[in-house]
Amino acid sequence: MKICVFIGDMYRDFALSIIKHLDYYAREKGHRIDIFGLCSITSTSPLHITGFKSILSLPPIHDYDGIILCYDTLIHNGMGKDLVEELLTDMEAPPVVCIRAEISGFYNVIPDNKALMYEIAKHVISKCKTDNIGFVTGRDDLADSYERREGFEKAMKEAGKEISEDKIFHGNYWITQGHEMADFFTGEDGSLPEAVICSNDYEAIALSDALIQRGYSVPQDILISGVDNASEGEDHLPSITTIEISNNDLVDAAMDILVKACSGEEPARNVYVPGKMIFRESTGDAVDERDFYKALCDMKIAASVSMDDTRDYVIINALFEGALTEEASIQVALDEFRKVDSVKSCYLFRFRENDRELTAYFKDKGESKLVSVSFPNEILMPEGLENDEQGMRFFFSLAYKNEIYGYAALIVDTDLPKFINYKIEYLLTQVGLNINKLELYEKLFGISDVMSLYIRDPLTGILNRRGFEKKISDLFDKEGRKLKDLTIVSIDMDGLKYINDTFGHNFGDEAIKEISRCIDNALNPGEFVARMGGDEFAVILIDSEVGRVGKFIRNVRSNIGDINKKGENPYELSASIGTSEVTEWKEVMNCLHKADKAMYLEKKAKKKNR
Repeated sequence: MKICVFIGDMYRDFALSIIKHLDYYAREKGHRIDIFGLCSITSTSPLHITGFKSILSLPPIHDYDGIILCYDTLIHNGMGKDLVEELLTDMEAPPVVCIRAEISGFYNVIPDNKALMYEIAKHVISKCKTDNIGFVTGRDDLADSYERREGFEKAMKEAGKEISEDKIFHGNYWITQGHEMADFFTGEDGSLPEAVICSNDYEAIALSDALIQRGYSVPQDILISGVDNASEGEDHLPSITTIEISNNDLVDAAMDILVKACSGEEPARNVYVPGKMIFRESTGDAVDERDFYKALCDMKIAASVSMDDTRDYVIINALFEGALTEEASIQVALDEFRKVDSVKSCYLFRFRENDRELTAYFKDKGESKLVSVSFPNEILMPEGLENDEQGMRFFFSLAYKNEIYGYAALIVDTDLPKFINYKIEYLLTQVGLNINKLELYEKLFGISDVMSLYIRDPLTGILNRRGFEKKISDLFDKEGRKLKDLTIVSIDMDGLKYINDTFGHNFGDEAIKEISRCIDNALNPGEFVARMGGDEFAVILIDSEVGRVGKFIRNVRSNIGDINKKGENPYELSASIGTSEVTEWKEVMNCLHKADKAMYLEKKAKKKNR
């Protein structure tokens, strides 16, 4: 079968678990499964949702045998509303199975949310002596939130407990409201409810962490429970008591419905999946003894990985900032996607006026290729790139706010943890952002002007530090070996402060420009000079002839002498020069430092002689 899947929040446990089990059907059962969706919505503005939504209209749905829709992951800002309406009104659409949300007109595989919450609430309430029990709802725009609240209320009433509205916090199913929940449940005298029953594990984790930060203990001061058995809840200190809905069971039920529907049978419209209680520390239940030292080590490792990821984002941002053409931006994206362990293959596509274009790709961690391959709008990828018969592919939009530029297709290794992660989302966002920025620059300045503004010094017209870094990197191969024999020259103008103080900064600027021309006129083809700042210059010479360095220095001094002979300036130009042979890429800055050191020795000698 060929199956289309729509799913959002891809880096969260639920989506990752669903996708991983779907991949089993793709690999072991020989199905083709295409995933369309997003990691998260980075803007809540309705004007910016267009770019995110574009991926949901990408697949040619009539080419598929069935569709799986995880609607509750696509409900933010009405993301999936148009998709649902389209599927419901399309009489030729293949069978649609909705997982974890009930939509009339589709087949639905759903947990019995009321029964799940009733079971866990009944357990927690049995441990409480009073009616002082709090509850955290899910999002108010989701039906399962109300179903879970009904389960809580049923358990409270059966236990003869009074339900108080001022002990019900309206949550958002995520970790962002921890301190808000802690404020809500903490009395003026610092007292807490006996227990707080949360609608999912993320809310339970957030509340637990916020209270622990304030000096309370869980479960000694308060019992806390969740639902859904997120992996973070098991690793948490304390571990979170929860109830598990097997995501594998959800997928198995959905696939069973599609198989039956495609073979002409009429499956049940609604299939309910039961849950299983998991007793842990947050409600004071006996659990297997934990290795707390190992748990703390794992937390430290996780924090270290998070710090490394943050550094990665800073570096990636700088790389994209320096990419001033679409080709350069795409190259950065491919290089960084290849570094993501789970990404095996990456394909980037652009929408064109009458068709689509494959612009770049790498396959099986291989070489990056910038290409221009046009193909019809009716298909997702040019034929022959990937096996069209079986396997799993992910499709994400390349967009910025309401501007849509194309899409990315990824082949990932679902055996790795967090195979869809924040870094993938960040790279996708940066590609769309950079294309938007470059198109804007082209309209305002023309792209060549942007390049010039970025890598050229506005006073002298020669390269600046960024231009120097870009130019010198082209003289080394990917392993950091130099392609030619190179010498780096450090040149510092003498007496700039004297000129500025005595004659004014306009004369100082003219002196800097004259020195830069003296250096530039002494260069051979392929060599270059950059103004590194103030009165400092760096030169790269190609040692293609014996005595090249000496000849260059003599020519610079001769050019300076010619200007001084004319006597048109109220000062004399002078410069100190130092050199160093360039060895390898990783030693470039050390070589520049050696050249600087040699230059300063000459400058020091001049001052001594004066």
